[in-house]
Amino acid sequence: MRAAGLPAVSSPYRAVGDLWVLASSQLAPGHGVLPVNAFLFRSDAPVLVDTGLPSERGEFLEALWSLVPPAQLAAVVLTHEDADHAGNLFAVLEAAPQARLVTNYVTLAKLQEAASVPLDRVRVVNPGQPVPGTERRLTVVRPPVYDAPGTVGVHDRGTGAVLTVDAFGTYLPEPVEDLGDVADADVLRGLADFNRMNHPWIGLADQSRFDAAVAAVAEFRPTLLLSSHGALARDRTELLLEGLRSLPAMDPYVPPDQAAFEELKPEMDG
Repeated sequence: MRAAGLPAVSSPYRAVGDLWVLASSQLAPGHGVLPVNAFLFRSDAPVLVDTGLPSERGEFLEALWSLVPPAQLAAVVLTHEDADHAGNLFAVLEAAPQARLVTNYVTLAKLQEAASVPLDRVRVVNPGQPVPGTERRLTVVRPPVYDAPGTVGVHDRGTGAVLTVDAFGTYLPEPVEDLGDVADADVLRGLADFNRMNHPWIGLADQSRFDAAVAAVAEFRPTLLLSSHGALARDRTELLLEGLRSLPAMDPYVPPDQAAFEELKPEMDG
């Protein structure tokens, strides 16, 4: 849901090196805004990670093709099948006939429930394996939290960036490119609300095993922590890690009931 005054897709911007962000922001009534990011590794063999929202197809494709000609796109890494990640997948694959679809087998199976996927163009991967068919040193990783069983992220050894997909997603007071522009209290509040809402099973997690999953991210020593639903985190990794570790002990997120929904309607209507 787009807030009044928010662009559908902002101009792409460079995160670091040849890593670019194709960013959008959606209204999150009661919470502020939620970033919706796709990423492009713009190298000799360009790799797109996720494909944006279907409601923003024209703007997303215009932004994408301004960075890389369709014929040069080598691969599309699909982190999982949710609409805000797979929304323009088939439009991208149709326009970029040389691009392979790289995803997990579980995600592929779920995609097949809704549409025919060109299997000769698919490469299935598991955490720990490289992204095939590229010149970059991209490795598939498992985020510490997720809302779809086939979710995979990406570690880019070239830049030190780690994409954790929905993990570390953060509601923000307003759209920003860098999480350093947001106060710690707002970061922790937005992180807790989004992750407890999007990953409700966190409240059932064994704390020690959950801590180990979070620590696996720290082991990469990320110079840049990327989230599909967060601003770029260059120097906030420890804050985000500690914020995520605290979630199993918190009370579950309670979504709006009908009475609260009525109060939110004016904001949702824009």
